Amino acid sequence: MHVRRAERDDLLAVGRVAEAAQWSTYGSLLSPPTVEAMIRRDFSPGTLRRRLLSGGLLVAEVDGIVAGAAHGYVAEGAVHLDALVTDPTHRRRGVATALLQAVRDLDPSLPVCADVLLGNDIGERFYEAAGFVPGEILHATLIGEPLVERRWWLSPAWVPAG
Repeated sequence: MHVRRAERDDLLAVGRVAEAAQWSTYGSLLSPPTVEAMIRRDFSPGTLRRRLLSGGLLVAEVDGIVAGAAHGYVAEGAVHLDALVTDPTHRRRGVATALLQAVRDLDPSLPVCADVLLGNDIGERFYEAAGFVPGEILHATLIGEPLVERRWWLSPAWVPAG
């Protein structure tokens, strides 16, 4: 597996991975129109281009195929992991863990936060296993459907002095 910064030629593959991941993860939690709206909001071609230009869009390749993607950025004293998707056929193979490490490397001295829809057992189990602890509850709506998320926090990486 190889994790690297995304390139323009990766955006179509990232979109396909994200769509499969979102339906697999949220298809039983949210209404189909809400899942579609989430995909359009978070992984439209325009959003992916903006993420690419920000420098925080990463891809994980397995045998030369994009198997996952993540987007992170540093703001307000934390590394924000605002997207982490793995092709369902590549789950439980270390793809998300490798992407999380690459996002954490944006600034290892800062905590990492990620918002996870309550009931997303796949995400909650992953973040807990990765060492995150549950934090505040966030309320939002997407095309009129109420969403309740929990922000998960990962402490800064320990770096020995000197």
